[in-house]
Amino acid sequence: MGAPVKVNRWIGSLALCLLLVGAGCTEPIYHGLGEKEANEMVVVLEQHGLEAGKERDPAADNAWKVTVPSAVKVEAWRVLQTEGLPRPEVSGFDAFYPSGGMVPTASEERVLLQYSTAQELRKSLLAVDTVVDAQVNLVLPEKPRVQLETTVVEPPRASVLIKYRSDSKKPPLGQEKVRSLVAGGVEGLDAKNVDVIFTRAARSAQPLVEPAFATVGPVSVAEKSKGVFQLLVVAMALCIVMLTGGVVFLIFRMRRKANEVAG
Repeated sequence: MGAPVKVNRWIGSLALCLLLVGAGCTEPIYHGLGEKEANEMVVVLEQHGLEAGKERDPAADNAWKVTVPSAVKVEAWRVLQTEGLPRPEVSGFDAFYPSGGMVPTASEERVLLQYSTAQELRKSLLAVDTVVDAQVNLVLPEKPRVQLETTVVEPPRASVLIKYRSDSKKPPLGQEKVRSLVAGGVEGLDAKNVDVIFTRAARSAQPLVEPAFATVGPVSVAEKSKGVFQLLVVAMALCIVMLTGGVVFLIFRMRRKANEVAG
C-alpha cells in the first residue's frame, strides 16, 4: 500500500505545481483586432502600469488579440473601457446597399443615403489618432420634384460630436478641418453649416505612469508582474524537482523489481 500512496501524493503535488504555473499565465481580453488597434491598446495599458502584449488571433485572418496577466484582467478591462477601446465598429455603404437586394422607394433611398453617409464620415473620424468616438448627424432636406423660382430649399446641415482621449492636451483635429472633412463628403453641404463639438473622455482612475521594471535574477519584468513571475519561477522549479523525484523513484522501483525477479 505504501507505493501507491506515494505515487498518488506525487501526482497530486505535480497537479498543484501545474495549477500554480497556470495562475501565472496570460490570457486574452479582446480578439479579432486590427494590428493598429491592438498596438494602441497595448500602449494604453502600459501607460497605466499594466503589462500587456499582442498575439496573432488564430480564429481570424489578419487579426490580433491582446493579452494580459490573469491577475490584472479586470483592471485592464476597466482601463480600456474608460479610454474608449476598442473603438466601435461602424458600418459603411456596403452594409446598407447589399447587392441583389430589393429596390428601395425614393423616401427609403434618401434615409439610407443620409444614414450611410453619416456612418462613412464617422468611420473616417474614428481613424484619426486619439479619437475615442465620433457621432455625425446629417439633415438632408428632401428636394422637391418640381422646383419653381419661388421655391425655398433648405440647405443641408450637419452636427459632429468628437470624443478624444483623456491624455490628449487638445483635440486631434481643428474645427475647420472637421468641417471641411464633413462638407466634402456630403453633396451641397457648406462647411459653415457644420457644427462641431469636442469633448474629452472621462479620465481613468488609474493614473498614467512610466513603465516600471523590476529585476528578477537576470530577467527584467514589469513591476506589477514581479510577484506573478516569481510565483511562476517557483512553480516551475517545484515541477522540475517533482518530475526528477518521480523519475528517480520509478527507476529505483523498477530496479528493485528486477532484482527480486532475478533473485
